[in-house]
Amino acid sequence: MTASPGSSSTPNAQTLGNLKAGLAAFKQGNYSGAIALLSPMLDSPIDHPLLTKAQMGLVLAYERVGESRQAIALCQRLQQSPDPELQAWATQTMATLLTRYPEIAVPSDHAVQTEPDSSATSTVAATAPENITGFIPLEAAPAGAAATPENVTGFIPLEAANPAIASSPASTATGFVTTPSSEQPFPSASASSSRAPQFTKPPQSRYSSPSGESPTTPGADFVEESPSLYQPIWRLAGRAQPWKPLGRVNMLRLVGVEVFTIIALFWVIEQLLYHTVSLYGNSLNRVIPMLGFRWVLWGPPHWTVPLTIVLLSTAFLASRWILDGFLIWLYGLKPLSLDAVGGYSPETARSLQRFCRQHKLPLPILGVLPTQVPLAFSYGPVPWLTRTVVSQGLLEQLSDEEIATVFANEVGHLAYWNVPVMSMLAVLVQLPYTLYRLTADWGEHKSAAISRASATLIMALSYGLFRLLRWVGLWVSRQRVYYSDRMAVDLTGNPNAYTRALLKMAIGTAQEVQQQGKTNYLLEGMELLTPLGLRQAISIGSLHPHTPLEPLLEQERTNPYQTWLTINQSHPVLGDRLYLLTLYARHWRLEEELVWPDTSSKSNRVKGALTGQQWRVLLLQGAPFFGIAFGAAIALALSLLGRIGLQLGQESLLWLYTDWASGSRTVLRGLMLIGFSLGTVIRLNPFFPEMQRRLTTPKSYPELLQQAGKLPLVNQPVSLSGRLLGRSGISNYLNQDLWLQTQTGLIKLHCTSRLGPFGSLFPQSSRPCDLVNRETTVTGWFRQGATPWIDGETLRTTGGQVSRSYHPVWSTLAATIAALFGILTIFNF
Repeated sequence: MTASPGSSSTPNAQTLGNLKAGLAAFKQGNYSGAIALLSPMLDSPIDHPLLTKAQMGLVLAYERVGESRQAIALCQRLQQSPDPELQAWATQTMATLLTRYPEIAVPSDHAVQTEPDSSATSTVAATAPENITGFIPLEAAPAGAAATPENVTGFIPLEAANPAIASSPASTATGFVTTPSSEQPFPSASASSSRAPQFTKPPQSRYSSPSGESPTTPGADFVEESPSLYQPIWRLAGRAQPWKPLGRVNMLRLVGVEVFTIIALFWVIEQLLYHTVSLYGNSLNRVIPMLGFRWVLWGPPHWTVPLTIVLLSTAFLASRWILDGFLIWLYGLKPLSLDAVGGYSPETARSLQRFCRQHKLPLPILGVLPTQVPLAFSYGPVPWLTRTVVSQGLLEQLSDEEIATVFANEVGHLAYWNVPVMSMLAVLVQLPYTLYRLTADWGEHKSAAISRASATLIMALSYGLFRLLRWVGLWVSRQRVYYSDRMAVDLTGNPNAYTRALLKMAIGTAQEVQQQGKTNYLLEGMELLTPLGLRQAISIGSLHPHTPLEPLLEQERTNPYQTWLTINQSHPVLGDRLYLLTLYARHWRLEEELVWPDTSSKSNRVKGALTGQQWRVLLLQGAPFFGIAFGAAIALALSLLGRIGLQLGQESLLWLYTDWASGSRTVLRGLMLIGFSLGTVIRLNPFFPEMQRRLTTPKSYPELLQQAGKLPLVNQPVSLSGRLLGRSGISNYLNQDLWLQTQTGLIKLHCTSRLGPFGSLFPQSSRPCDLVNRETTVTGWFRQGATPWIDGETLRTTGGQVSRSYHPVWSTLAATIAALFGILTIFNF
């Protein structure tokens, strides 16, 4: 602070009110009002954390209203502050201002201190490790400024914000502040279009409460720091007009993935039917004779193959009407006319028919869901029976051109013929998911123990079946997104609007979860069809008011383990998709919506080309699963050894070959279980290090992400406080919907009992879902995979209620059980 060191004056109520009002005016874009309220405080002798924020806010406000000399003068003053973080912030900001306004002279005694070096002047690298504050100066320049040759991204800086913006309805539904665009894309483009975030972040304050008060949350040992003056702004980068089409793409890969998915789906369902019926028949064969009844033995079910064909055919041909029924019954689906869409997006009303004509497709039947979650998806067996559904939230929260790109994305799915396969998958996934939802709701209204226990068991089985069938469709769901993204850009010539659309859908999804306090069933059940994955949308969307997104998106995009980490995800990492959209913008020489860090060396790497050290780390991360493969390889080698022994007359080795040739393959199954057990034990200690010895100083959620490892194996023991969100009651007994709402974003929580998911079904003194909607301190291991999460150890409310999670115990128990079953299987017990 600039107050004298010996000053300890406490501000009176009026002074504190002016500080808060000035900071609020700054955040709303009322820079002139902020200056009027905050400038009298500069010479105030008060000692309060808000004064530091006020001083930083004044620098930015002066610059944004064109008073650059005042901004630089204040930076010179702040460089004399005893606060090292404030000094560093002032030095870097002043260097940027001097670079931007070279005509302003600076006294010689400041020349050395403010001379920009390569790290200070690179705005795209402002979050590099050497930048202890993480501040990225606002890129402001006169409208129409061209990119300099040194700027390899072609970024055109954001023009200086107009003070009049404060009095205009610039704030969008997503909370971004918009500034005037340098060029209008189409005459019909909405004047209220929002901008993609240009991020400005001062250093994190050492004070953690928005009001400047000390963070004394009861029961919390480690509390996050609050966000400071960071303010995301949509840049409203333009579109190509006219543009040259991107050209055709090879569909062979997508077709191959679709064929594989259909075969895998057929095999999974047939095996489920076969083993379920066989288990039922074997149980009858044993129980009924024991009761003294005559019984004709139940033979193997040879009819499961034709039954599977019938089920898949029905799910395919009737997918449109089955999904219509689910959506009307459970979510209130209503018809939507193209004229009604035109009321929100005139461009969509004009261009949708053109999109369809270009690809010889009929106009899809439209529908609208009365939910504020911004989403869109299509389903149907053939294009002329397809329905495209959007939500009311998407129509209200996205601008004209952004809505057009979303509809173009859905046309892309139709043009590439992946909608029929996804519709069949959606039907098969919705059947158990709907049973899970209805059973859990029914059980919640029952008081009898037998009814609740039955509902819990059916809920667990149906949700497990939902997750299994969903897993079959993950590969095709990830692949099809790249094709439809390209189509959306090719049809509209507007990669920047589609970038904003994806970000706004993520923001709207996170806001919906925060407002409702739980995840919408629609989002989880229809995730395979929607433009964004559920967890990635909530994580990224909740971070947008608090931190620059580009460094985080770049971090996940350049992760060398990205291919492996997304195996269990329904969508590619968002950073990868948004960077491709940026490349499309560069292809047409457009201003870019997002300003990516300059990591050209990382960008040029070959995906999947891991170093030897990276492979070793990956093998340790996936040790349980690689152990299964290793066990299978050993079993195959032993069978070959048995065959060689048979040829050489070595009868002692004959059993190794006959076990494989007879089809029983007990050695194969046993060694795979043992391999899983050994892999789990090998990974156990690195995956769950001792908690108390490694707990460090408090970090905010964005700081944890910036310091996170590239694999979940590289974890950070943490203790964070916030409000626990998620479903309550039976629907969340498996802990599938738990989120910690911190001051700077939503973090997914993983919790488990000593017996894993099975133990979660038994009565417990305190379940995690019992703490929902309460202030909670979570201690556990923070991990970064395709999305971040915390493996919880303890969840403690401010009232003292505690729920414990036992990840290490369950892992040890699972390894022990797998080893025992493996040994018993080999010896035919």
